[in-house]
Amino acid sequence: MHRLRLAVLLFALGCSKQSAPRDFKLELPEVIPSSDPVIVAVRLTSEEGERSLGNEEYEFSVQPSDLASVSKRGVLVCQRSGDGSVAVKIGGMERRVPVKCRVVEKVDASNVGRHEIAAGPFVPKVRILGKGGKELEGVPLSLTSKTPEVLFPKGEQLVPKNVGTASVVARAGQVSQEFKVDVVRKLTPEALPIDGNRSLHFSLEPGKYELSVKLPVEKPLKVEWRSAPYCSATSPTAREHVQTCVLRTKGGVVFDNPAYLLNGSMDVSVEGVALHEVP
Repeated sequence: MHRLRLAVLLFALGCSKQSAPRDFKLELPEVIPSSDPVIVAVRLTSEEGERSLGNEEYEFSVQPSDLASVSKRGVLVCQRSGDGSVAVKIGGMERRVPVKCRVVEKVDASNVGRHEIAAGPFVPKVRILGKGGKELEGVPLSLTSKTPEVLFPKGEQLVPKNVGTASVVARAGQVSQEFKVDVVRKLTPEALPIDGNRSLHFSLEPGKYELSVKLPVEKPLKVEWRSAPYCSATSPTAREHVQTCVLRTKGGVVFDNPAYLLNGSMDVSVEGVALHEVP
């Protein structure tokens, strides 16, 4: 009776093993961006043409040998960044698949600064770094916006939607970094001459605005914010003048006409003048 039970057990163990396939192939992610384990899938094709996933232990090997480790169950772990291959032999056949290890240690995504809505979608400068600060190529990068009402991702691009400060997370592998983008809108309201053409006036709705005036020579500049007198000021002598103000109600901004300021001309000139709605 004992021998009969042993024979039945050996037969059952033998039946649990997969028979030699007619063919097979290996599958791996195109790029492995971390040292987290991934599975080398063994796709089998039987003599009858049926396809299945191998679930036995196999003799895997990696070239170069220090690139990654792989268990008999196909659990692969990248040890460093680099290119190589993993192979396995089954039933006298060998199949091999490329391995691209990119062990990401840092995502370098500096704050973009400002971006004008009218400029449309853009690709932020993001560097993916490995050991020793070496830049890694071909690593998938994902962008996620915490403020999609201001800026939202579309593939590798960021698409501006509204004026505001956007928070964006750049992720590669298991590493991420958050960065900021100020989305602004350039405005071109009609410049109305006042005070005998010595000053210009822009009418504005409630909001936050930045007025910039660039001059070819150094001059002081007087700026008056209508409905927000606390913002009004005379800038000291300089070539570039920048003032920012929040208008709680409808108002505007009055500033020295650059033509009159430079040479006493009564012509209306907005050369060097820029007005932006800002966060």
